[in-house]
Amino acid sequence: MRGLLIFVLVLGACAGNARPPEDCESSGALPDGPWFVDASEEIGLRDVATDGGNRSVDGNRLGIADLDSDGWPDLTVARVGDGARDSFGELETARQHFVLRNDRGRVVDVTQSSGLSATRDGAEGRAWNFALFGDVDNDGDADAITVVHAHVVEDDRPDLGDRTEVLLNDGAGGFTLAEPSTLQETWWNSTSASLLDADRDGWLDVFVGNQFGTFGNPATSQQDRLLQGRADGRFRDRTVEWGLETVSGGGPSVAAAANYVADDGGNVHWATFGTAVCDVDGDGDADLLTQSYGRGLNQLWINDGGTYTNATAAWGWSRDADVGGDDYSGDERFRCWCANAGAGDASCANIPAPRIGCSGAWTPGWDDQPHRLGGNTFSATCADFDGDGDLDVATGEIRHWWTPTASDPSTIAWNEGGRFERRDRAEVGLEMDWTGITDWNEGDLTVAAADFDHDGHVDLLRPQSDYPDTRFRLFHNDGDGTFTEVAAADGIDFTRAASVALADWDRDGDTDVFTSFSRMRCDPECAHATPEVHYFRNEVGQDRNRLQVELTGTGAANRSAIGARVSVTAGGRTQVAELSAGEGHQGVQHELMLTFGLGEACSAERVEVQWPDADGTTEVWEDLPANWRVRLTRGDEAPSWADWTP
Repeated sequence: MRGLLIFVLVLGACAGNARPPEDCESSGALPDGPWFVDASEEIGLRDVATDGGNRSVDGNRLGIADLDSDGWPDLTVARVGDGARDSFGELETARQHFVLRNDRGRVVDVTQSSGLSATRDGAEGRAWNFALFGDVDNDGDADAITVVHAHVVEDDRPDLGDRTEVLLNDGAGGFTLAEPSTLQETWWNSTSASLLDADRDGWLDVFVGNQFGTFGNPATSQQDRLLQGRADGRFRDRTVEWGLETVSGGGPSVAAAANYVADDGGNVHWATFGTAVCDVDGDGDADLLTQSYGRGLNQLWINDGGTYTNATAAWGWSRDADVGGDDYSGDERFRCWCANAGAGDASCANIPAPRIGCSGAWTPGWDDQPHRLGGNTFSATCADFDGDGDLDVATGEIRHWWTPTASDPSTIAWNEGGRFERRDRAEVGLEMDWTGITDWNEGDLTVAAADFDHDGHVDLLRPQSDYPDTRFRLFHNDGDGTFTEVAAADGIDFTRAASVALADWDRDGDTDVFTSFSRMRCDPECAHATPEVHYFRNEVGQDRNRLQVELTGTGAANRSAIGARVSVTAGGRTQVAELSAGEGHQGVQHELMLTFGLGEACSAERVEVQWPDADGTTEVWEDLPANWRVRLTRGDEAPSWADWTP
């Protein structure tokens, strides 16, 4: 570990930095609810003005960043499409993308003028699937990386040449394509991406998660990639040099099974469906977590000062082996095998008859091995759920009724200092009750963490997509290691949610929620005719004490401060959070601001920031009043407040 440089910065009284007045809330008991109100129409999502008239904002992948540097978060929306380009102004054609400026709470469509969908051939409406935002060139604004997931080229779906692109921001929300480099020139089947500074050189890098080449065939799974950023917006592939190279494990066979099981499959490609970046071992640099599809094994790469070591097995990250997931006796395909080819096998003793049509295959020696008893893990998010000072990881999994005990459930991997521990979901209050539903499906494509009620404990939000009987599930952190589900009572039990993005959209001090409706498995009774975007306004957090922290890196730290770890001490408790950009499936991008609930405390006694620079510089600010948005800049002696002018 690099040495830490620690500075204590006490509030100064210079102009513009004077301490704001006390503005303490009397928290008291939480109101009965609802905590959230669907204010989609109020902010204009159902009737956004475009060049061709008015249209509803539709799309499946959301991103949030302050694109025009006005202090208000803006919203980007992309459909999960087939590579089609937008035709601006034509209401008859479904729009694939929206760039929506936040005009004091209402959305204004600036998609075309923003240049975010500019093409290299001079046409309009370049195709992209999701976007990440961070200051790539360190000039003080949010640049973009728009990621394209490769699609099958057919006569009616030609390759138009649109690729993953880096776009540089002019400071006012206008984007220009950067010079092409490896990131643009290579076309992977990219499902996810995260920004980080892997080598702590002050420039943002990008970790890209890639899936199957041919869907469902593990032999075609692609190498995940880590690319090093440069000042001009170009990226260079450092995957091999930085220790992340893996190889193909081969196709489904008993002979190939050993490749996937050895050392938790640390040397083979997996079908990566999500990525996350956080410092799980607390040494000041960015570790990498992947989430694998097909009940595969998730991977953990520990950063050893700029190069990576696979630590999946040592940390127990690959699958939920602690509280289930190894019992394949309930897998209906195994029951089919027992009823047919495996009849009479000792492992089939007392196995019930199958409840499905037996058309799928089950291969002993392959399907009963650990690499087929993990999860369909789509997403992960890092947060200190138990308040012990390290980062736990919540996962988002898809799990089905026909394989309930052989597939990992969505859970929390609790960080116990060098190893993750899973706990029984029922004991901690995270169990999902499917009583009365025969063919249930847990569809957690995404997962998010925030202290929505500002009681000082991080809550867990699980949007569930696509399947009937799925909905948002909000688990309130009770502060004692357990959770209570509250979504249905608190107005956010939205059905079939395809995505999530968090921001203080209305700038009232709390965390609001954006999501969208999924029609992927819709029947005629689906609630919405399009994948429309919804905005849920937080109605409880603004009346409770909090501290919102905006960070600016300088010098050897990237300007966005992505990867910075912030510790806030208030009321005798210390909370820890890390600033991230792009997590889980399709690069979930929340606002680049950290919000800490302070409970009854009227100020933060101490705020410590460990910057993501080569020296692990740590700075401390003291006595910061609650309920103001504070801006902390590396090297500055005093903070400043976005909402306060003395």
